This record gives sequence, C-alpha cells and structure tokens, in this order.
Amino acid sequence: MPASRAKLSAFVVSYNRAGLIGTCLRALSFADEVIVVDKSSSDGTRAVAARHADRVLTVPWSPTVEETRAFALSQCRHDWVLFLDDDECLSPEAVHFLQAELEAPRADIYALPLRHYILGVHDERAYYWPEHQIRCFRRGAVRFVPVVHAGMEVLSDWVMQVPPISGVCIHHLSHPDVAGWIERTNRYTARPDRARVPHEGEGLAEFAHARIDHWMARSQDDAPDGYPAAVAVLRAVYDIVDRLKIWEETRGLDGALLFSQLCAELDSAHAARPAAEEPTSRGAGLARRGAAALRRLTAALTHRPATDQA
Repeated sequence: MPASRAKLSAFVVSYNRAGLIGTCLRALSFADEVIVVDKSSSDGTRAVAARHADRVLTVPWSPTVEETRAFALSQCRHDWVLFLDDDECLSPEAVHFLQAELEAPRADIYALPLRHYILGVHDERAYYWPEHQIRCFRRGAVRFVPVVHAGMEVLSDWVMQVPPISGVCIHHLSHPDVAGWIERTNRYTARPDRARVPHEGEGLAEFAHARIDHWMARSQDDAPDGYPAAVAVLRAVYDIVDRLKIWEETRGLDGALLFSQLCAELDSAHAARPAAEEPTSRGAGLARRGAAALRRLTAALTHRPATDQA
C-alpha cells in the first residue's frame, strides 16, 4: 500500500447470507479494516464472516439495514469509509478505482453504478440500469438515518458519480426469485419510517396502471412478455403495495380489530338463540330433513315433482 494512500474502513451489515458473504468480503480485502455487523444470523454467516473480517459484531435482528448502518459507522476507525450490503460485491475495476482515489481523492463522496441481478439476471435493457448509489465517502460527508430507501443524508456537494462504462460497479445479487421480492416488499413497506411512493392518478386502479407504465417507460425493451417487462411489473408491485398500505392507514382500518368485533357479535347472537332441542328430537329432526333432501334429489334426477311428505 502506498504510504500516501488514505486509510479505509469497510463495513457490511449481514443477516443469513452464508452463501454470498464470503464473495462480498473477499473483494474488500484491500481495505485497512473490514467490519461485519451481523443481525443475529442463524445460517452460518458469522462463521464465514469471521474468516474474512477483522471484526464481527453481533446485534439483534431488525427488519431493514438502515437501522444498523449508523452503529456500523461508529465502529469504523479510519477517515474514509466504504460500505456494502451483504448481497453486494465490488467488481475488480471498482477495487482498482477506489485504491487510486484514496491516493488522490477527487471527491468526498463516490456514487458507484449498481448492476442489479433480479431473478438471478442482470439485463441492461431493464428499468434499473444504470443506477448509482453512494457507497464510499470521507467521514462527515454523509449521515445515516433509519428511513427505508432514504437512509442517507448527503452533507457535501463534492460528489463523483462514476460512469457505468468504466467497468467500475457493484454487483447486487438482490432477488433470486419472485417470492423473495414479495417478502422484501411486505417487510419494507411495513416500516413506518420509509420513503413512500408519491400518489399518482385519481384512484388506486389508475395509480397501479400509472406505476406499471412508469417502470415500463424506463425499460429499453417494450416486449410485453420479456424479462424487462417482468421486472418492471415487480417494481410496480412494490409501489402498489406501498400505496395500498398508505390507503389502509389513512382510513384507520384495523382488520384484526374488526374481526374481533364481528366474532363478539356472532358469539352474542349464538348465545341468544333458543335452547337446543333434546338430543333424540334433534336427531329425529335431522333424519326427517335428510329424508326430504333425498326425495328432492331423487325427483330432480328423475324429473318428477317432489313432495316433502313423510
């Protein structure tokens, strides 16, 4: 390492990523310290992390990464900080780029291109390319806040957005399947502190159509049944679920409470019924009703009028 190079701390917040965390951390081996803050994983993530990180700290589980980043930053010793999620990995070009920048920084903050892999695939025709996210900064240039998808306050105007054609990127292995996308959608939109989608249109249905059109318009392939369309619809699903939860909140709907009230009403109504028949008479009544039903069925099958006379 050149003597003039600024020292770098790198941190990763992890949870149950035993299959990916090793690759994530190997790419960070050039950092002067690597810290993993693990949210009580149960799948061996901590053991894998311990082979690559200088420190592995365990904290209680929380639903989103934004709630842990400020703590992770507080554990970093050096003036430059690089952070990744546990499903992200630097490209070799990104490592070379950051090493050169640390020798002669041209910015306080670096926003790197993310190559998202949704459903296991990255496709540059899809809505998500190119997207930049801040991942490296000089201490004091950003502040972390616990708001989902808006968890960073930028405190410096000296920002470099690295061109995507350079090969510098972060590979983001984000969603292997539709089920994972839906689970994360529900978890993220359940957080009261989250960036909420702006409302569009006159009603919920119009909003849903508008969000599909919005993400399809950002795709470079408008084929209705291809991969770009699939991920555009998935992205719209997130917005639609978020909007429906806002709708639910503004109306004060509490389905569990309403169900409880309905059960209480039904219990009260059943308690007010006349006393049940004696077992023998009840059995006889059931037999008569069963026989009548059988006569009606027989009549229907033979096209004859039925009579309920015993």
